[in-house]
Amino acid sequence: MVLESTTCEMCILQKRETATHLFLRCNFAKMCWRSVGISYPSTRSATSIFNSIRRQLLLPFSMEIIILMTWSIWTTRNDWTFNNVARTIRDVTRKFVSEFRQVALHRARTHLQPLMLDWVDAL
Repeated sequence: MVLESTTCEMCILQKRETATHLFLRCNFAKMCWRSVGISYPSTRSATSIFNSIRRQLLLPFSMEIIILMTWSIWTTRNDWTFNNVARTIRDVTRKFVSEFRQVALHRARTHLQPLMLDWVDAL
């Protein structure tokens, strides 16, 4: 695919859009994570950051949180890039909460459902 540019369209830093930048280092991404109560030192490697998030959460469903936030950032980025849909932290958070509820209600183990719903309701 030929791209006009490889700079990040989600932030003002004009950095090269790598997976690590898009999901973890971009100012927009960092604000998205903060919207669900997660902060981390963005100067570390992606693996270190994800491990830090897991340790911070101390929840049996931390991977679901990580996957769904990256998915929410990704789909918002694609809506912005390909469909010219405005990007907002609120929209990412709304997407995340909606997807997380669906996972909690339809895919999670029964004993985890109340804990997952309590967690997302507390946001």
